[in-house]
Amino acid sequence: MNLPDRIPTGILISMFQNALYQFRNNEIEKDSFLLILSQLTDRQVMTYELLISDIRNDIDRTLSRLWNTDSYDDVDIILSIVVNLGLEICFNKIKESLEQYKS
Repeated sequence: MNLPDRIPTGILISMFQNALYQFRNNEIEKDSFLLILSQLTDRQVMTYELLISDIRNDIDRTLSRLWNTDSYDDVDIILSIVVNLGLEICFNKIKESLEQYKS
């Protein structure tokens, strides 16, 4: 996906909503969904604004269901999105999954 570095907030919101809709309706695969979210998150960071809470929460719940420590690529992308969007549900799930590795 070739996106400009900066995208107006309203368009970004629409693009996030569209990605969530397409993923929920099995129109895009998980790998594509994560890549799209990653690209949109990079643009969201450039707005210096928080993503509106209902979309942020929707992304948070969706990513927490996708959390899978068996895939390095998934972990890498999801961690980046979680940190940049401030996703609390997914962050807590990540923390819990790391607890099992402590001995």
